[in-house]
Amino acid sequence: TWDNIRADGGQPGGELVSNIAVVKLRNPDEIERMKRRIEAEVKDVEVADKKTAWEALPGYTAQQSTLSTQQFFTFFIGVLVVGGFFQIQTLQKVAQIGMLKAIGLSNWTVGLTAFAQIIIVNALGVAVGAAGTLALTANFPVTVPIVLTGATALAAVLALLAIGPLGGIVSVVALLRIEPLRALGMAQ
Repeated sequence: TWDNIRADGGQPGGELVSNIAVVKLRNPDEIERMKRRIEAEVKDVEVADKKTAWEALPGYTAQQSTLSTQQFFTFFIGVLVVGGFFQIQTLQKVAQIGMLKAIGLSNWTVGLTAFAQIIIVNALGVAVGAAGTLALTANFPVTVPIVLTGATALAAVLALLAIGPLGGIVSVVALLRIEPLRALGMAQ
């Protein structure tokens, strides 16, 4: 415990006990050489780089697991929401698709056209959302603890671009199953 380490009550002249020391290198490539030197000079020491040190903190693994689960469910919910949007859009076009199929439009053309529309609408939505996000983050005060790196933004944009087609697959399948006579209300 702390009392065992600093039993002298912090009196001047007592032995200095540190639980952590930080060394900043001018050349980060020399980390291994510095690690060997510290271990040779100081007894009972454990040397680690910054990433290894924070990953060894209590609770870090559990927190990362929680964040990964949240990211997965956010992606899954996004697929459901976008899929629901395109499914509603599909239901509104049943009669029109039935008419197109009745005059000879192939399922291949219907599916390809619907999928292209899903990709275009999704890409436009992602572009508007990304522009809005960049505009907002650029105007945040310095005191707001948010960091938006290029890699993070690119990963988010790519994930959102993948969500649209994944969510839209159900609506494309529904379009392909439309029977022309039923869609036009002529089936018995």
